[in-house]
Amino acid sequence: MSLNFGFINMPNANKIICLSNVFDQHYHDLRGEKIDRCLGAKRPVLFRCLETASGRELIVLSSPPKAVERRGGKWLPTVETEFNGHRQFFCCNWDVPKLRIPLSWFFYARHVLRHVRSGDVVLIDNYEFIYVVAARLVNLFRRVTFILDYEDGKHLIDRGWQGVLSRLAEWAGRPLIRAAMLAHPALGKRLPPSAPTEVIPGFIPQKLAGITREPDSAGVRFLYSGALDTTRGVDLLLEALELLPEHGWHLDITGHGALTDRVSRFAQDLRWNGKVKYHHSLPPEAYKEVVQAAHVGLNCQRSSDPISGVTFPSKIFTYLSAGLLVISSRAGAVEELCGNACFYYAEETPQSLAGAMKAVMADFSAARQKLDLTAVSDRYSMEATTARLRRMLQTIGVVK
Repeated sequence: MSLNFGFINMPNANKIICLSNVFDQHYHDLRGEKIDRCLGAKRPVLFRCLETASGRELIVLSSPPKAVERRGGKWLPTVETEFNGHRQFFCCNWDVPKLRIPLSWFFYARHVLRHVRSGDVVLIDNYEFIYVVAARLVNLFRRVTFILDYEDGKHLIDRGWQGVLSRLAEWAGRPLIRAAMLAHPALGKRLPPSAPTEVIPGFIPQKLAGITREPDSAGVRFLYSGALDTTRGVDLLLEALELLPEHGWHLDITGHGALTDRVSRFAQDLRWNGKVKYHHSLPPEAYKEVVQAAHVGLNCQRSSDPISGVTFPSKIFTYLSAGLLVISSRAGAVEELCGNACFYYAEETPQSLAGAMKAVMADFSAARQKLDLTAVSDRYSMEATTARLRRMLQTIGVVK
Protein backbone atom coordinates (compact mmCIF):
# COMPACT_ATOMS: atom_id res chain seq x y z
CA MET A 1 0.00 0.00 0.00
CA SER A 2 1.43 3.38 -0.92
CA LEU A 3 0.63 7.05 -0.76
CA ASN A 4 2.39 9.44 -3.10
CA PHE A 5 2.69 13.13 -2.28
CA GLY A 6 4.25 16.01 -4.15
CA PHE A 7 7.71 17.18 -3.12
CA ILE A 8 9.95 20.11 -3.83
CA ASN A 9 12.11 19.67 -6.93
CA MET A 10 15.63 20.62 -5.88
CA PRO A 11 18.31 21.61 -8.42
CA ASN A 12 20.87 19.09 -7.10
CA ALA A 13 20.29 15.47 -8.15
CA ASN A 14 22.06 14.19 -5.05
CA LYS A 15 19.92 14.02 -1.92
CA ILE A 16 20.05 14.28 1.82
CA ILE A 17 18.97 10.89 3.13
CA CYS A 18 17.75 11.08 6.73
CA LEU A 19 17.91 7.85 8.73
CA SER A 20 15.19 8.42 11.30
CA ASN A 21 12.05 6.83 12.70
CA VAL A 22 10.25 10.17 13.01
CA PHE A 23 6.77 10.20 11.48
CA ASP A 24 3.65 12.34 11.47
CA GLN A 25 -0.10 11.85 11.15
CA HIS A 26 0.15 10.64 7.53
CA TYR A 27 1.89 7.42 8.54
CA HIS A 28 -0.13 7.16 11.74
CA ASP A 29 -3.34 7.07 9.68
CA LEU A 30 -1.86 4.80 7.03
CA ARG A 31 -0.69 2.18 9.53
CA GLY A 32 -4.24 1.33 10.57
CA GLU A 33 -3.41 0.32 14.15
CA LYS A 34 -2.39 2.05 17.37
CA ILE A 35 1.25 3.10 17.47
CA ASP A 36 3.03 5.55 19.74
CA ARG A 37 3.11 9.06 18.29
CA CYS A 38 6.44 10.39 17.12
CA LEU A 39 5.63 13.80 15.66
CA GLY A 40 9.11 15.30 15.85
CA ALA A 41 8.10 18.95 16.20
CA LYS A 42 11.63 20.25 15.59
CA ARG A 43 12.42 18.08 12.58
CA PRO A 44 10.13 19.66 9.94
CA VAL A 45 11.85 23.03 10.33
CA LEU A 46 15.31 21.47 10.51
CA PHE A 47 14.68 19.50 7.33
CA ARG A 48 13.58 22.65 5.47
CA CYS A 49 16.69 24.45 6.67
CA LEU A 50 18.88 21.62 5.39
CA GLU A 51 17.15 21.62 1.99
CA THR A 52 17.58 25.37 1.66
CA ALA A 53 21.18 25.34 2.86
CA SER A 54 22.24 22.48 0.58
CA GLY A 55 20.00 22.85 -2.49
CA ARG A 56 19.14 19.15 -2.18
CA GLU A 57 15.91 17.26 -1.68
CA LEU A 58 15.66 15.54 1.69
CA ILE A 59 13.95 12.17 2.02
CA VAL A 60 13.39 10.13 5.18
CA LEU A 61 14.10 6.40 5.49
CA SER A 62 12.41 4.70 8.42
CA SER A 63 11.71 1.35 10.05
CA PRO A 64 8.10 0.68 11.12
CA PRO A 65 7.43 1.17 14.84
CA LYS A 66 5.89 -1.65 16.84
CA ALA A 67 2.18 -1.82 17.50
CA VAL A 68 1.02 -0.72 20.95
CA GLU A 69 -1.83 -3.20 21.47
CA ARG A 70 -1.35 -6.05 18.97
CA ARG A 71 0.70 -8.92 20.37
CA GLY A 72 0.62 -11.36 17.48
CA GLY A 73 3.04 -11.23 14.56
CA LYS A 74 2.23 -9.26 11.42
CA TRP A 75 4.09 -8.72 8.17
CA LEU A 76 4.52 -4.98 7.52
CA PRO A 77 5.23 -4.30 3.82
CA THR A 78 7.31 -1.47 2.39
CA VAL A 79 5.34 1.78 2.43
CA GLU A 80 5.85 5.19 0.84
CA THR A 81 4.22 8.13 2.61
CA GLU A 82 5.33 11.64 3.63
CA PHE A 83 6.68 13.49 6.62
CA ASN A 84 5.65 17.14 6.52
CA GLY A 85 5.94 17.26 2.72
CA HIS A 86 9.14 15.20 2.50
CA ARG A 87 9.04 11.82 0.84
CA GLN A 88 9.32 9.05 3.43
CA PHE A 89 9.93 5.35 2.85
CA PHE A 90 9.32 2.68 5.50
CA CYS A 91 11.06 -0.65 5.09
CA CYS A 92 9.30 -3.96 5.51
CA ASN A 93 9.58 -5.97 8.73
CA TRP A 94 8.07 -8.97 10.43
CA ASP A 95 6.55 -7.33 13.52
CA VAL A 96 6.70 -10.24 15.93
CA PRO A 97 7.72 -10.17 19.62
CA LYS A 98 11.42 -10.83 20.40
CA LEU A 99 12.37 -10.98 16.70
CA ARG A 100 11.11 -7.56 15.56
CA ILE A 101 14.23 -5.62 16.59
CA PRO A 102 16.97 -7.91 15.16
CA LEU A 103 14.94 -8.42 11.97
CA SER A 104 14.61 -4.64 11.61
CA TRP A 105 18.43 -4.29 11.55
CA PHE A 106 18.59 -6.53 8.49
CA PHE A 107 15.58 -5.16 6.61
CA TYR A 108 16.44 -1.54 7.37
CA ALA A 109 20.10 -1.83 6.30
CA ARG A 110 19.01 -3.35 2.99
CA HIS A 111 16.36 -0.62 2.64
CA VAL A 112 18.91 2.16 3.13
CA LEU A 113 21.41 0.65 0.72
CA ARG A 114 18.74 0.52 -1.99
CA HIS A 115 17.91 4.24 -1.65
CA VAL A 116 21.34 5.80 -1.11
CA ARG A 117 23.53 6.76 -4.07
CA SER A 118 27.14 7.91 -4.18
CA GLY A 119 27.30 11.67 -3.66
CA ASP A 120 24.39 11.74 -1.21
CA VAL A 121 24.56 13.16 2.29
CA VAL A 122 23.39 10.66 4.91
CA LEU A 123 21.94 12.23 8.05
CA ILE A 124 22.03 9.87 11.04
CA ASP A 125 19.44 10.50 13.76
CA ASN A 126 21.48 10.00 16.95
CA TYR A 127 23.87 7.13 17.59
CA GLU A 128 21.16 4.49 17.26
CA PHE A 129 22.29 0.93 16.52
CA ILE A 130 19.87 0.41 13.63
CA TYR A 131 21.10 3.54 11.83
CA VAL A 132 24.78 2.83 12.37
CA VAL A 133 24.43 -0.73 11.07
CA ALA A 134 22.87 0.69 7.92
CA ALA A 135 25.51 3.43 7.68
CA ARG A 136 28.38 0.95 7.94
CA LEU A 137 26.86 -1.13 5.13
CA VAL A 138 26.37 1.94 2.94
CA ASN A 139 29.96 2.99 3.60
CA LEU A 140 31.17 -0.24 2.01
CA PHE A 141 29.38 0.33 -1.29
CA ARG A 142 28.73 4.09 -1.66
CA ARG A 143 30.81 7.27 -1.42
CA VAL A 144 28.68 9.47 0.81
CA THR A 145 29.06 12.14 3.50
CA PHE A 146 27.73 11.27 6.96
CA ILE A 147 26.32 13.96 9.25
CA LEU A 148 25.02 13.29 12.75
CA ASP A 149 21.82 14.89 14.05
CA TYR A 150 22.67 14.53 17.74
CA GLU A 151 19.31 15.24 19.36
CA ASP A 152 20.09 13.59 22.67
CA GLY A 153 22.65 11.42 24.41
CA LYS A 154 20.31 9.34 26.56
CA HIS A 155 22.33 6.25 25.75
CA LEU A 156 25.22 7.76 27.71
CA ILE A 157 23.29 7.33 30.96
CA ASP A 158 21.28 4.20 30.05
CA ARG A 159 22.67 1.15 31.85
CA GLY A 160 20.31 -1.32 30.17
CA TRP A 161 20.78 -3.33 27.00
CA GLN A 162 19.63 -0.42 24.83
CA GLY A 163 22.40 1.71 26.32
CA VAL A 164 24.93 -1.03 25.52
CA LEU A 165 23.78 -1.13 21.90
CA SER A 166 23.85 2.66 21.59
CA ARG A 167 27.37 2.90 23.03
CA LEU A 168 28.46 0.22 20.58
CA ALA A 169 26.79 2.24 17.82
CA GLU A 170 28.68 5.35 18.93
CA TRP A 171 31.98 3.47 18.79
CA ALA A 172 31.22 2.12 15.31
CA GLY A 173 29.61 5.29 13.96
CA ARG A 174 31.95 8.00 15.22
CA PRO A 175 34.67 7.40 12.58
CA LEU A 176 32.08 8.00 9.82
CA ILE A 177 30.88 11.41 11.02
CA ARG A 178 32.07 14.46 9.06
CA ALA A 179 29.92 17.07 10.84
CA ALA A 180 27.16 17.23 13.43
CA MET A 181 24.16 19.21 14.60
CA LEU A 182 23.90 19.24 18.40
CA ALA A 183 20.92 19.86 20.66
CA HIS A 184 23.22 20.23 23.69
CA PRO A 185 26.75 21.71 23.63
CA ALA A 186 28.25 18.88 25.72
CA LEU A 187 27.40 16.35 23.00
CA GLY A 188 30.24 17.76 20.91
CA LYS A 189 32.64 15.83 23.14
CA ARG A 190 31.35 12.60 21.60
CA LEU A 191 32.52 13.48 18.09
CA PRO A 192 35.78 13.34 16.12
CA PRO A 193 37.80 16.49 16.98
CA SER A 194 37.94 17.51 13.31
CA ALA A 195 34.15 17.44 12.80
CA PRO A 196 32.56 20.93 12.59
CA THR A 197 29.40 21.32 14.67
CA GLU A 198 26.42 23.63 15.01
CA VAL A 199 24.28 23.80 18.14
CA ILE A 200 20.61 23.69 17.11
CA PRO A 201 18.42 23.18 20.19
CA GLY A 202 15.27 24.36 18.41
CA PHE A 203 13.73 27.16 16.36
CA ILE A 204 11.91 30.40 17.03
CA PRO A 205 10.64 33.05 14.58
CA GLN A 206 13.17 35.62 13.34
CA LYS A 207 10.80 38.45 14.27
CA LEU A 208 9.70 37.19 17.64
CA ALA A 209 6.69 39.15 18.83
CA GLY A 210 7.55 38.60 22.48
CA ILE A 211 5.12 38.13 25.34
CA THR A 212 1.95 39.87 24.24
CA ARG A 213 -0.91 38.34 26.25
CA GLU A 214 -1.66 39.99 29.57
CA PRO A 215 -3.48 37.98 32.26
CA ASP A 216 -7.13 38.89 32.80
CA SER A 217 -9.16 38.87 36.01
CA ALA A 218 -8.93 35.06 36.15
CA GLY A 219 -5.18 35.35 36.72
CA VAL A 220 -2.08 33.84 35.13
CA ARG A 221 -2.49 30.68 33.06
CA PHE A 222 0.54 28.43 33.46
CA LEU A 223 1.31 25.57 31.08
CA TYR A 224 3.44 22.47 31.56
CA SER A 225 3.90 20.33 28.46
CA GLY A 226 6.02 17.23 28.01
CA ALA A 227 7.01 14.02 29.75
CA LEU A 228 5.38 13.47 33.12
CA ASP A 229 8.20 12.11 35.26
CA THR A 230 10.57 13.04 38.07
CA THR A 231 13.38 13.84 35.63
CA ARG A 232 11.31 16.72 34.24
CA GLY A 233 10.40 17.81 37.78
CA VAL A 234 6.67 17.15 37.51
CA ASP A 235 6.55 15.96 41.12
CA LEU A 236 8.30 19.17 42.14
CA LEU A 237 5.68 21.17 40.22
CA LEU A 238 2.78 19.44 41.97
CA GLU A 239 4.37 20.17 45.35
CA ALA A 240 4.91 23.81 44.35
CA LEU A 241 1.19 24.23 43.66
CA GLU A 242 0.52 23.62 47.35
CA LEU A 243 2.45 26.83 48.08
CA LEU A 244 0.58 29.11 45.68
CA PRO A 245 -2.18 31.49 46.76
CA GLU A 246 -5.75 30.30 46.55
CA HIS A 247 -6.67 32.56 43.64
CA GLY A 248 -5.03 34.19 40.62
CA TRP A 249 -3.72 31.21 38.67
CA HIS A 250 -4.63 28.22 36.51
CA LEU A 251 -2.45 25.34 35.33
CA ASP A 252 -2.82 23.24 32.15
CA ILE A 253 -0.78 20.04 31.89
CA THR A 254 -0.29 18.00 28.72
CA GLY A 255 1.75 14.88 28.05
CA HIS A 256 2.20 11.44 29.57
CA GLY A 257 4.81 9.43 31.43
CA ALA A 258 5.54 7.56 34.64
CA LEU A 259 3.59 10.11 36.72
CA THR A 260 0.49 10.17 34.51
CA ASP A 261 -1.76 8.54 37.12
CA ARG A 262 -0.53 10.87 39.86
CA VAL A 263 -1.11 13.95 37.72
CA SER A 264 -4.58 12.74 36.72
CA ARG A 265 -5.59 12.16 40.36
CA PHE A 266 -4.12 15.50 41.38
CA ALA A 267 -6.10 17.38 38.73
CA GLN A 268 -9.33 15.69 39.83
CA ASP A 269 -8.90 16.67 43.47
CA LEU A 270 -11.82 18.92 44.42
CA ARG A 271 -9.64 21.25 46.47
CA TRP A 272 -8.25 22.76 43.28
CA ASN A 273 -11.72 23.81 42.14
CA GLY A 274 -10.86 23.34 38.48
CA LYS A 275 -7.62 25.35 38.62
CA VAL A 276 -5.55 22.35 37.48
CA LYS A 277 -6.54 20.63 34.23
CA TYR A 278 -4.82 17.58 32.77
CA HIS A 279 -5.34 17.24 29.01
CA HIS A 280 -3.37 13.99 28.46
CA SER A 281 -1.55 13.91 25.09
CA LEU A 282 -3.20 16.19 22.55
CA PRO A 283 -3.23 16.20 18.73
CA PRO A 284 -1.47 19.23 17.20
CA GLU A 285 -4.49 21.50 16.71
CA ALA A 286 -5.89 20.91 20.20
CA TYR A 287 -2.46 21.45 21.72
CA LYS A 288 -2.11 24.70 19.81
CA GLU A 289 -5.33 25.97 21.38
CA VAL A 290 -4.06 25.21 24.89
CA VAL A 291 -0.77 27.00 24.20
CA GLN A 292 -2.53 30.05 22.78
CA ALA A 293 -4.60 30.39 25.96
CA ALA A 294 -1.52 30.31 28.24
CA HIS A 295 0.65 33.14 29.56
CA VAL A 296 3.58 31.27 31.12
CA GLY A 297 5.33 28.06 30.06
CA LEU A 298 7.01 25.94 32.75
CA ASN A 299 10.18 23.89 32.41
CA CYS A 300 10.94 22.12 35.69
CA GLN A 301 13.60 19.68 34.51
CA ARG A 302 16.00 18.66 37.27
CA SER A 303 19.60 19.82 36.91
CA SER A 304 20.64 16.99 39.19
CA ASP A 305 19.37 14.33 36.80
CA PRO A 306 22.08 12.97 34.47
CA ILE A 307 19.84 13.40 31.43
CA SER A 308 20.17 17.18 31.79
CA GLY A 309 23.81 16.90 30.78
CA VAL A 310 22.98 15.32 27.42
CA THR A 311 19.60 16.76 26.34
CA PHE A 312 18.01 20.17 25.86
CA PRO A 313 14.34 20.66 26.89
CA SER A 314 12.87 21.54 23.50
CA LYS A 315 9.65 22.78 25.10
CA ILE A 316 11.53 26.03 25.85
CA PHE A 317 11.50 27.06 22.18
CA THR A 318 7.90 25.91 21.76
CA TYR A 319 6.91 28.26 24.59
CA LEU A 320 8.98 31.18 23.30
CA SER A 321 7.69 30.78 19.75
CA ALA A 322 4.14 30.92 21.06
CA GLY A 323 4.80 34.22 22.86
CA LEU A 324 4.82 32.79 26.39
CA LEU A 325 6.90 34.01 29.26
CA VAL A 326 9.07 31.08 30.33
CA ILE A 327 9.92 30.03 33.88
CA SER A 328 12.73 27.49 33.76
CA SER A 329 15.34 25.65 35.73
CA ARG A 330 18.90 25.87 34.43
CA ALA A 331 18.94 22.18 33.48
CA GLY A 332 19.97 21.13 29.99
CA ALA A 333 22.13 24.21 29.32
CA VAL A 334 19.02 26.40 29.05
CA GLU A 335 20.68 29.50 30.50
CA GLU A 336 23.81 28.95 28.39
CA LEU A 337 21.77 28.80 25.17
CA CYS A 338 18.88 31.15 25.95
CA GLY A 339 20.46 33.76 28.20
CA ASN A 340 17.95 36.35 29.43
CA ALA A 341 15.09 35.01 27.33
CA CYS A 342 13.80 33.01 30.32
CA PHE A 343 12.91 33.69 33.95
CA TYR A 344 14.98 31.25 36.06
CA TYR A 345 14.36 29.95 39.57
CA ALA A 346 17.41 29.49 41.76
CA GLU A 347 17.06 26.17 43.58
CA GLU A 348 15.69 22.77 42.70
CA THR A 349 12.93 22.90 45.30
CA PRO A 350 9.15 23.38 45.32
CA GLN A 351 9.69 26.56 47.34
CA SER A 352 11.98 28.10 44.73
CA LEU A 353 9.68 27.18 41.83
CA ALA A 354 6.62 28.45 43.69
CA GLY A 355 8.49 31.67 44.46
CA ALA A 356 9.15 32.27 40.75
CA MET A 357 5.52 31.56 39.89
CA LYS A 358 4.28 33.92 42.62
CA ALA A 359 6.66 36.67 41.44
CA VAL A 360 5.22 36.46 37.93
CA MET A 361 1.68 36.45 39.31
CA ALA A 362 2.38 39.50 41.46
CA ASP A 363 3.70 41.65 38.59
CA PHE A 364 3.50 40.06 35.18
CA SER A 365 4.59 43.22 33.36
CA ALA A 366 7.72 43.63 35.50
CA ALA A 367 8.72 40.00 34.91
CA ARG A 368 8.22 40.42 31.18
CA GLN A 369 10.38 43.57 31.06
CA LYS A 370 13.34 41.69 32.54
CA LEU A 371 13.53 39.39 29.53
CA ASP A 372 15.54 39.88 26.34
CA LEU A 373 14.56 37.72 23.36
CA THR A 374 16.92 39.29 20.83
CA ALA A 375 19.81 36.86 21.22
CA VAL A 376 17.73 33.72 20.72
CA SER A 377 15.78 35.13 17.76
CA ASP A 378 19.01 36.29 16.09
CA ARG A 379 20.65 32.86 16.42
CA TYR A 380 17.90 30.26 16.40
CA SER A 381 15.51 31.55 13.76
CA MET A 382 15.05 29.44 10.64
CA GLU A 383 16.93 32.04 8.59
CA ALA A 384 19.90 32.26 10.95
CA THR A 385 20.08 28.48 11.36
CA THR A 386 20.00 27.96 7.59
CA ALA A 387 22.97 30.33 7.21
CA ARG A 388 24.88 28.47 9.94
CA LEU A 389 24.14 25.11 8.33
CA ARG A 390 25.27 26.35 4.95
CA ARG A 391 28.62 27.40 6.41
CA MET A 392 29.00 23.98 8.02
CA LEU A 393 28.19 22.21 4.75
CA GLN A 394 30.69 24.41 2.92
CA THR A 395 33.37 23.44 5.46
CA ILE A 396 32.98 19.75 4.63
CA GLY A 397 32.61 20.32 0.88
CA VAL A 398 28.93 19.43 0.46
CA VAL A 399 28.12 22.85 -1.03
CA LYS A 400 30.38 25.44 -2.66
